[in-house]
Amino acid sequence: MSGESCLPQELRTRVPTYEDVRRRVLETFPKSVVVPRGIRRQGRERARVFKYLVKSERVFQVIAAEVGRVARLPKTDSMHPFYAELVRAALGDEYDAVIERARRCVKIVSRLWREYRAKILSCYTGSEAKRVATEFVGRALSAVRRSLRGAERIVEALRELRKLPCIDPSAPTVIVAGMPQVGKSTLVSALSSAKPEVAPYPFTTKTIIAGHIDMGSVRVQIIDTPGILDRPLEEMNPIERRAVAALRSLNAVTLFLMDPSPDSYYSFDRQVRTLESVASLVGRDRVVVVFNKVDKVSSDRIEECRRIVESRGFSIEAEVSALYGYNLEKLVQILRSRLGI
Repeated sequence: MSGESCLPQELRTRVPTYEDVRRRVLETFPKSVVVPRGIRRQGRERARVFKYLVKSERVFQVIAAEVGRVARLPKTDSMHPFYAELVRAALGDEYDAVIERARRCVKIVSRLWREYRAKILSCYTGSEAKRVATEFVGRALSAVRRSLRGAERIVEALRELRKLPCIDPSAPTVIVAGMPQVGKSTLVSALSSAKPEVAPYPFTTKTIIAGHIDMGSVRVQIIDTPGILDRPLEEMNPIERRAVAALRSLNAVTLFLMDPSPDSYYSFDRQVRTLESVASLVGRDRVVVVFNKVDKVSSDRIEECRRIVESRGFSIEAEVSALYGYNLEKLVQILRSRLGI
């Protein structure tokens, strides 16, 4: 894990706000203009008209370039569903709405420039050209202000997304789920070929832990999401449900880890209810149920818990001890089979 963002390149671009564009315009307009000798020969006033024509064209180019950055952002329907759900979690429909407004803005400002270019060229004096050029700048900035409403939120959302550990949505992935204290982080650390990377999950106060498992020639992502896939759906807020939707869009199987110990932090019945909830979210066919901490549980207790899980339509596919490395090789082979590698 390098820590480098795996966001698509188009989502790593700098996104300007209205204030960014306004500042650049106000810096650009006063800059001096070199008037060609041929224009100067036409007289002082003609030279001044030329200066304001160039100043206005520079402003147009700045606006077209800056607003164009927003207009070229991918809409959510063209993103991988993983990133689309993360963006919707933060911004809802506003992200696509800002992009659409930016695209319209580029057309509006282009039309304004054609209109005002002709007006400036028809001016007879420098003062008249200055007035027309200033009017163009004002109208163009007004269009930008309307179009980039909400751009600040996009900037913040993309900043949060860049904090996400490097996750490749197309790579084989194991998502580790289960109630707190069942040993998920220990399992991720035990299976990962490198020290897992821990970072905030975008737009939540939760964290995400990501590592890799080398399965032969294939590198598999293993992801733990503390605070997200560890409780029933009805206890999740809307942003956390979006986070689950994003995880569900990965090419993944979900390893649901359970602690059958009599003294488990959460009762076994509560763990079973959470298993059913997670299975309803990600799909039963994508869930691998595993008992952990079997090194300290009697065989009778394991069989009792197994019967409870099987009565709910699930099967226990492995019994492991993440702490002591027991049966982890068998678990890896099960995951390889479920991932088809």
